[in-house]
Amino acid sequence: MKIGILGASGTGKSTVFRALTGLPPAAGQTDAKNRTRPGQIKVGDPRLDLLESIYGSKKKIPVEMTLLDFVANPKEQTKQLDPSLFPLVRDLDALLIVVATFASPGPIGNAIKSIDDELIFADFDQAERRLERVRKDRSASDFERTALERILKWLEGGSPLRLLEMTAQEERTFSSFGFLSRKPALVVINCDVDDAATPPDPKDAEVAASHGLDLFKLAAAFETELWELSPAEQIDLLKAAGLDAPARDRLVRALYQRLGLLTFYTAGEPEAHAWSLPAGSTALDAAGRIHTDIARGFIRAEVVSFEDFAALRSDARVKEAGKLRLEGKDYVMRDGDIIHIRFKI
Repeated sequence: MKIGILGASGTGKSTVFRALTGLPPAAGQTDAKNRTRPGQIKVGDPRLDLLESIYGSKKKIPVEMTLLDFVANPKEQTKQLDPSLFPLVRDLDALLIVVATFASPGPIGNAIKSIDDELIFADFDQAERRLERVRKDRSASDFERTALERILKWLEGGSPLRLLEMTAQEERTFSSFGFLSRKPALVVINCDVDDAATPPDPKDAEVAASHGLDLFKLAAAFETELWELSPAEQIDLLKAAGLDAPARDRLVRALYQRLGLLTFYTAGEPEAHAWSLPAGSTALDAAGRIHTDIARGFIRAEVVSFEDFAALRSDARVKEAGKLRLEGKDYVMRDGDIIHIRFKI
């Protein structure tokens, strides 16, 4: 999963990146060609830890999220967003939109609307150019032309595409477009540490909700300093600030909720592995997440819930208790499922 960090100049985007990944400032680690700097967040997972312990797994692989920090373009410093980054952003799974209150506390509704307006305009421009080509192409489908006209009318009204209900066919047709205002996004409020544990202003939350966005508060400068401390010292400072976990853990929770994700597991002596999937995915989707060959040769899925396995603590006892289920490819996965795919190529 790849998540890009966007925002106006001076909002502390790179500090947010360091706060979440622990990576120090280092221009040399930036991909100059793509203008990106990647960093990983390994998702802490007590369930995966228990599976590793019970199986004696030689390797543990948690879910990882890749954050991308972008190199600023000096020519675009006066703009809310740098439009030269948009082609890079279209391939991402989600966005973190950074707004700042650490220097000037106050409402952020206007900043949210301004940034979303730029995403909407970029999508309008892309859809309009595509519609011009479709109208000139006699072999183009009437469906795409009609759908593009509907999208343009929606965007012209000033609403982001994340609020537009699309049909399954429209989703397939436009899946490669990477519409910016349709991407799931969190608005990260980069605030002072004294404000980090307080709920967002209800008016700001109302504006965000009207754009299909959620708010996430983060004292980036404070969180950056935590990486230099021992775990015990981190816990003490977080408690003093009224926070229950570091920003990276809280962000993962917020993203899972925003993206509608669940976690499933494969486990054994070789490795204990956590995987993320959209809620509502099937056993066949899970097989494909593990490997395309496994999905292609899918026969059956052996499934046990994490709660049952944690109580019984061995494959043998799970089978004896009748808690191991054989499911077909249409089985809808549940959060915490431990799965073994029977397949044949």
